Amino acid sequence: MAKTILILLIMFTTNLWAKTLPSTDFKVVKEFINEMSSRHNFNKKELVTIFSQINLQVPVKPSPLKEPEKEKKKVVKRKPMPWSKYRGLFVNESRIKGGITFWKKYHKTINDAETKYSIPSEIIIAILGIETNYGKTKGKHPTLETLTKRAFGNYRRKGFYKNELESFLLMVRENSIPPLSIKGSHAGAMGYPQFISSSYRHYAVDFNLNGKIDLFSDPIDSIGSIANYFYKHYWQKDASIAIKVRPSKEYTLLAKKSINKPTKTAKTWRENDVNIDSRISNETKIAFVLLENEDETNNETWATFWNFYVLTRYNHDNRYAMAVFQLANKIKQQFNLNHSNTNETSTK
Repeated sequence: MAKTILILLIMFTTNLWAKTLPSTDFKVVKEFINEMSSRHNFNKKELVTIFSQINLQVPVKPSPLKEPEKEKKKVVKRKPMPWSKYRGLFVNESRIKGGITFWKKYHKTINDAETKYSIPSEIIIAILGIETNYGKTKGKHPTLETLTKRAFGNYRRKGFYKNELESFLLMVRENSIPPLSIKGSHAGAMGYPQFISSSYRHYAVDFNLNGKIDLFSDPIDSIGSIANYFYKHYWQKDASIAIKVRPSKEYTLLAKKSINKPTKTAKTWRENDVNIDSRISNETKIAFVLLENEDETNNETWATFWNFYVLTRYNHDNRYAMAVFQLANKIKQQFNLNHSNTNETSTK
């Protein structure tokens, strides 16, 4: 009974201190506002007004009462989602059908983007399909609040989010957008393509030439911006992305040791007695990627090329890049099949 009362007292004492205050009450936020004012000529009073509407958690003070000792739990490293399950979330009938519908609706725009930037249409569509299900799920979290909490709260990568917060304020000013009106993902990604603030500023384009860039409600600007993103990351026109290789201990070991940026040529691998697919030329640079499943016998190993690495610039997870690659292929196959069937029907 005494132990229970002690725990309740600790919880009560902790809750007294667990409160929120306007972010402008925090020294780090005040310093950030001063930096934005001096470095980028923002109106300091306007920033104070905006940030005063965002609350941050006050750090919990240590309780004067000593909490009863608990048995130390062994920290278990969380395993990533198996590839087969991850794949099923995105490479499925719903996303394929949605991609075909989107392609038909914006056929001219997507074709124009491919022509201008040399990015395959199906890659652009697959990105939109995986990121927001073609604009249906753009996120409901207030972006300014998200970035503020991650930059100054108890989160990892505070420096990264502080830079993104700076980019966000510059982005909304450059595009005349009310900063408190924007909503996005739980990590601050926004719009159809889920660009973070710095990507919006560097890669977003006015593809419909109406004098403004809008990735929140304009799929045309979003299509062009995704294409420009990959173009600026040096996508290789008409080049391969990945080839699945047969299961073997040799390839599994290579994939575990390899980074996804191809640095060694097929010739180099061959000279080191690695069995490289005969379809791959000696000059082609290769990296090996392992996609793990719950049952190790179902793991997949892929020989990947430069364009696979470019896909990981959008999201660094190899599973993400492979899902884009496979969804794009499925959409293209089905789109071409439908188009072929339509042509056959129209000629009868």
